[in-house]
Order: sequence, then structure tokens, then C-alpha cells
Amino acid sequence: MVNDFKPRSGETERQYSWRICDYVKKGELTWQELADLVNKYYRASEEEYRTESAYRKPLQAVMAYAEEVFGDNYADDYYEKLLKLKDDIASERYKLQALKLESTRDNRINSRFELFYENIAKVVQKLEPPDKFNDCCYVAGSEFAWVLGIGDIHYGAKFSSINNSYSPEICERRFQALFAALVNKIQAEGIQTLVIVNVGDTLQGILRMSDLQLNDKPVVESLVEVSRLLANFLNELTKYCYVEYYHVPTANHTQTRNLGSKASELAAEDMEYIISHYIADMLANNDSVTVYFNEGKEFVDFNIFGFNCFATHGHQLKNTKDVIKDMGNINRKLYSYAFLGHTHSANETIVGEERHNNIEVLTVPSFIGSDPYADKLMVGAKAAAKLYKFDNLYGHIGSETIILN
Repeated sequence: MVNDFKPRSGETERQYSWRICDYVKKGELTWQELADLVNKYYRASEEEYRTESAYRKPLQAVMAYAEEVFGDNYADDYYEKLLKLKDDIASERYKLQALKLESTRDNRINSRFELFYENIAKVVQKLEPPDKFNDCCYVAGSEFAWVLGIGDIHYGAKFSSINNSYSPEICERRFQALFAALVNKIQAEGIQTLVIVNVGDTLQGILRMSDLQLNDKPVVESLVEVSRLLANFLNELTKYCYVEYYHVPTANHTQTRNLGSKASELAAEDMEYIISHYIADMLANNDSVTVYFNEGKEFVDFNIFGFNCFATHGHQLKNTKDVIKDMGNINRKLYSYAFLGHTHSANETIVGEERHNNIEVLTVPSFIGSDPYADKLMVGAKAAAKLYKFDNLYGHIGSETIILN
């Protein structure tokens, strides 16, 4: 304790007096002893010594002031009361919101469904019915098979990004360009049967609020227009070859997300179902095209030269490399090829081998191309479709990308 009465390094007279004043308050030091200590350490000679009262009076005044200001918890108590009042007000507001939420939720959902189906009826009545299709002869037999992969059309979206622009009109022009490229390929290679796989996300849809900013027109109108666009595209191709069209039954952007359901919680409620059936109905009079869809499933499978294949959008896959193995386990079937979409960039991954062929996961490029979201992530790929060549012995032996923008 004796050491505490010595000034600390750099300690001024006032700092020292205030510090040892605590010992006076505790009764361990008298005011006279405090005065003697200050005089000893901070006065050069006895002539400069001050009396006990010269130190006591100012220190007592400061002590009284500090006790009144810092010893009273009134300010803290008042602040706590304000915080409690704020919490009480917020709690009452949340109670009112909860009461209103339950009473309006069902009405809001029912109204959305009624408006959705009313708009579908109006748009179908507004558009002109398709023209009657021309018949085309089917010539069988080839040592090669050709599969066209298209997907992620996102019809109805309208935007301009750094390297791409998109709208329903641009989408239609891209189908015209794709048609011209396919006709050249069909004639050059003598293709007699063309398999076309649509891996989904045909519409931009209303998956989230940001889609409302991208959509150029109502979703139901886009649904009818893209169905007719695809049907006319397939119909025109049948002038040059037989067409087998496979349409993936479900995707993520075409989900309706009914009753506030989460992603893929009601996977069957999907507009891909309407689109595929619309196309099938429009092409019913054309014997040179067959439309396949797998109702109630999230994939569609088909066969090429005995190689089992399937197509799914891919939005639920965490590891695409295992999709062939997992799908085979579920369906008790050996698959050689998987066609996927969703990632908006093409990829071909070999995940195994059979006697003469590789087992591959084939990711189809996107029809829409890069968008503002891809620009933010600093990723992107050209809008494209992809033509896959299959050999009757070696399976998939080549691919050709058809750039569309």
C-alpha cells in the first residue's frame, strides 16, 4: 500500500491527488496526510507547501459533483424504459399483422389461381389457331443417329446484358437461325431421323419477384406463344426428316409454386406439362413427328441404338456426376447417357465406360444465353443449341455447337 502513495510515472499533481483521495474516502488516509504527501512529491521547497484545506476543499467539491453525476442511475433506467416501450409497441404491431395474415392468405391464393386460369383462357381465344400441317414421308435406316439438345429458352424474358440481348422477338429469330443450320446439316449428312430433347425452363415464369422485371408480357401469353413457336419449328423440320421430340416434364422456372409451396415441393404443378401437351395437340395431324413426355415424372427416357438415355432439367441435382448411377438405381435400369440443362453452359463429362462406349453426362447449352445475373457473377456462355452424333457401336462420338447470338 505504501507504494500506492508514490506518484506513478508521468502522473500529474491533480491525477495523483485524485487517486490517493480514494484512500481518504476509505478511511485509510487523513486529509492532512494527503496534503503532506502532495507537498512532499510536488513542491520543490517548504516555502511552496500548501495547507490541508487547500487540497481538501477542491477535492471535496469534485467528489460531490462526481457522486451526483456518476452515482445516479436515472439515465440508464430511463433508457431501459424506452427500450421496453419500443419492444412492447413492436410486439403489438406483430400481433395485428398475424391476425390479418391468416384472414387474407386464402383469399389471396384463390384470387391468384382464378386470375391465372382466366388469363390462359383469354390468351388462347386471342391467338389465331395454327395452320394445318403438311405431311412428310419417313425414311428409316442409318448407321448414325443425331440428337439435338435445346433448353433454358426462358421465353418471355426481355433484357440487355454486356454480351447478349433477349426478347420474344429475338427468341423467334434464334429459332429461325437454328432451323437454317439444321436444314444444312440434315442435307449434308443425309440425316433421316432427328431426335430433339428439350431439357426444360421453356418459360421465364414467375419463380421470384425479379422475374416480373424480366418478363416482357404475361406468363400465360408467353406460354401459348412459345408452344406454338416450338410446334411450328418441329413441323417445318418434318419437311426434311422424321422428328422424335422429347420434352422434360418439369423444371424450376416453369413451376407455379402453388399455395406458397417451396421449390419442387409440388413438382407436378409445372407449366412444362401444358407446353408439351399443347405441342402434341398441335402436331397431332403430322405423322412425321412424335412428341414424348413422361407424365408424373421429372425425367423422360429414350433409346438410341440400344443405349438407354434420359433427360431431366437438373435443378435438383447436387452432384451431376452421380446422376446416371442414381437414376439407374431408382429405376432399376442401366443408363449410358444423361441430358441435363439448368446451368446455362454446355459440358460433357465422362463418368464411366461400357464395352465400346463411354458413359456420359451431357449438359445442354442455354437458348437464352448470358443475362445480367451472369454478368454480376462474371460468368456466361453463348446462346446455343448442341447437336450430338451417335454411332451404333461406339455411342456418342461427336458434338457440334450451334451458336445463336
